[in-house]
Amino acid sequence: MARLPKLRKPAPLSPGDVVWVVAPASPLTTEVLDAGVHFLREEWGLEVRMTPGLRARRSLYFAGTPEERAAELMAAFTDPDTKAILPVRGGYGLTSVLPLLDAAAIAAAAPKVVIGCSDLTALLNWLVQEAGQTSFHGPMLSSLGRGTDAAGHARMHRLLFKGGKPTPLRSAMKDAHDYCIAPGVAVGRAVGGSLSLVAATCGTPAQVDTRGSVLFLEDVGERPYRIDRLLVQIAQAGLLDAAEAVVFGDFVGCEEPGGAVSWRDAVQRVFRRRALPVLAGVPFGHQAPNLTFPLGTRVQVDASAGVVQFREAPLA
Repeated sequence: MARLPKLRKPAPLSPGDVVWVVAPASPLTTEVLDAGVHFLREEWGLEVRMTPGLRARRSLYFAGTPEERAAELMAAFTDPDTKAILPVRGGYGLTSVLPLLDAAAIAAAAPKVVIGCSDLTALLNWLVQEAGQTSFHGPMLSSLGRGTDAAGHARMHRLLFKGGKPTPLRSAMKDAHDYCIAPGVAVGRAVGGSLSLVAATCGTPAQVDTRGSVLFLEDVGERPYRIDRLLVQIAQAGLLDAAEAVVFGDFVGCEEPGGAVSWRDAVQRVFRRRALPVLAGVPFGHQAPNLTFPLGTRVQVDASAGVVQFREAPLA
């Protein structure tokens, strides 16, 4: 495994801490924003800040122009009182924001807890690689406001407020024939998230660095041939050659009508000649439970046992 640089780690959260709610990708509804903010204040006891005018901000299919969204993120990252940054939702738009962020300024500030999924994949991995800090793949504000993922929210709260090593993640599939796509044990730094976003960053300065890593992948609404195409793209970009193992999460709505072909068929085809452990069915992604795990810290994957264990704490 490649030697990995030490990353900065945020402090655990406590009731009364200041958190910023941001919209760095797609637009949101007032109802979604208000419900999520109410949850943070009333259930978790956090002090919420946000950019004035956030509720009304729109630009095409984004929650503001790239410049507006980048300025909002930079304000949150450089606010000395802020302990965490919580995106309201994903959608699309972060790949146009990343070039506008100041990695040096973010690295000079105290590290913040940043958690999200889907389009936030681009920012989460960028923080690990460019700002040198851990980040978290997990639920966003829109999920918290709906209250439809009790298990996911409980793990998120426990991990962000209590700290320590996360408890292991296990495949939700019961049969080893289903969850163990390729056997083996490997250790590496956790990276990844949405397969579509990992592929979208290939060939850009934000391409995910998989050297010495365990690559986590999930997606939603992609037919099997598209999953195949995305996997081939990241393979041809060298991401699979550099990785120590791959962990697949939820792939929601990724089957052909009638179920004749599934996303697993694409995975089997792409990985059948690759000598690295591949585990499937770990509960993270676009359906409940979306179980939080850190990016940037060391994990161990035992594909034959169907388990991911965390070797270090992601918070200070």
